[in-house]
Amino acid sequence: MQNRKMSFKEVVGRAIAVGVMLGSASFAQATQIPGSVIVPLIVAGDPNGVPPDSPDNRIDPNVSSSKFSGVVSLYITYPENGVQQGFICSGALVGKRQVVSAGHCVDTNGNGKYVDLKAPGQSISVVFNSDGDYNRIIRASSFAVHSDYQGFNNCPDGSRGCVNDDVAVVTLSADAPASAKIYKVAVNPLTSGQRIIMAGYGTSGDGIDGHYVSPDFAIKRSGENYIDLLEGDDEQDFGGKAEVYYADFDGGGKDTWCTYAGVCTPKLANDVEAGIGGGDSGGPSFVEMYGELMLVANNTFGGYLAGAPQGAFGSYFGGMIMSGYTDFLLEATGGNISLVPEPASAALLGLGSLMALGARRRRKPSSK
Repeated sequence: MQNRKMSFKEVVGRAIAVGVMLGSASFAQATQIPGSVIVPLIVAGDPNGVPPDSPDNRIDPNVSSSKFSGVVSLYITYPENGVQQGFICSGALVGKRQVVSAGHCVDTNGNGKYVDLKAPGQSISVVFNSDGDYNRIIRASSFAVHSDYQGFNNCPDGSRGCVNDDVAVVTLSADAPASAKIYKVAVNPLTSGQRIIMAGYGTSGDGIDGHYVSPDFAIKRSGENYIDLLEGDDEQDFGGKAEVYYADFDGGGKDTWCTYAGVCTPKLANDVEAGIGGGDSGGPSFVEMYGELMLVANNTFGGYLAGAPQGAFGSYFGGMIMSGYTDFLLEATGGNISLVPEPASAALLGLGSLMALGARRRRKPSSK
């Protein structure tokens, strides 16, 4: 959960002791890497590496031709003890009025106390930078959070160590600008070794010094990584369909999941490999399919090892896999979302019936 008492441009995480160990069939159950902490949250490589890298090198231009023109920032405001609070998150446009983000982005205390859009001083503003900086800012009219989300890192039994179900859909009060790309959602299963493309407006820095650049509503960065581990449904004792992915920020001789779980995916070039930071929460992870970017996950948490700068090489991160939440996405968007493959095709490919998911998973979107 981000610290709302900080300025919205100084988003930091609340440290929670947790980690990950490998389970069966390449799935992971949240337990513990000794000395690690996890926080809800695009960090660059080594400034002296080959090729050299820096946060400025990762900035994407705010133009309509950008493949990230539909990646938005969110400004969430609410009062706390008589003082107005504000913070930043990221998201991806999936319909003319629908944005996928993280559940904890609309949760003011990390335990399911949501922003009340009908109350004075409480709002969600979605910032588009699809045709220049701040080319459109649209207030949210409602939002829905997955019913199994019980607060950041909370398990169904009330214990800690479950990052699942942290997904939300924000509905806009007006259509998004035509310059903003609307992303389709790929619902094919992800696997260890899958390459992903990330984008967000959050805290940045580099692999040596960690986080030192504040988030900004008009500056989005991008990077890539490989998925290392997958985690199943926490309501099914971490079995069933994968809901969470984990990746690590390799470099400087550090490869966290190779060391702690024996999962050794490739390291990307110094100016490509990336991690995430506070304010990237809710931002997208994409895969390229059929010549376009398709949303496969949102990015919701990051972890780092004790004694190392937060966000430096060796840190890890992850988010919610969209194919694990297709029933919620269909309901929360009112069907105003494009799934690839289409549900009928998904069944033929052995991905299971999307309708069957409705009987297995509780659905109680929370609209404010």
